[in-house]
Amino acid sequence: MRVRTRAWLPLVGCAGAVLWAGGPAQATAPPGAPAPGPGRTAAAPGVGPAAVPLSRTGPVAAPASLSHTGSVAAPASLSRTGSVAAPAPRADLAFHGYAVIDGDRMEVRLTPRDHGPAAVPEASVRVRWSVGPAGAVTLSPGCARTGERTVVCGTGALVAGQAGEEIRLGVRLRVPAPEVTLEVETAWNGGVADPDRTNDRLRVLVLPTGDEYSF
Repeated sequence: MRVRTRAWLPLVGCAGAVLWAGGPAQATAPPGAPAPGPGRTAAAPGVGPAAVPLSRTGPVAAPASLSHTGSVAAPASLSRTGSVAAPAPRADLAFHGYAVIDGDRMEVRLTPRDHGPAAVPEASVRVRWSVGPAGAVTLSPGCARTGERTVVCGTGALVAGQAGEEIRLGVRLRVPAPEVTLEVETAWNGGVADPDRTNDRLRVLVLPTGDEYSF
């Protein structure tokens, strides 16, 4: 029996050597360990889990044009509602009239006019003179003093191509003045776009000669 045992030991050793050299280059999982799933490789004894090689390009970033929710941002040129604001109607407002100084009293007459093309539902004109009044100012209906030397008057509705109601102002000057500068300008244009501002922004130099100075 001793002779047979010694004779089998080399054979087992040789068979083990042949089996190790020709078998797969991986360790057998210990009993009770979960079998590796598809595409996985069991780690050798004493070595941690096999490392998975990373892609050379790394993770792929989401396109910059997409939001975190995956929706595409709306162009900045569009409003939130998608509607386009309508342009303001165009109307050329103008004021014409005259001013005269007789002694210490100054009279102003002016008429608003709408040269079109659109009508003006309501507008107002501001009149300012350079010399302060000595007392109350005579005003047409629809006018109100907004300062010591300033009056604002409503024009009422203006039809395209037609003149409005004449506005009359009278003021007694505080001191006799060698000249008075009268300023006439649109205070509110009724929401229209005025293509010509030269005929509704006026400066008139009035001398105390009793003559009418037109504008």
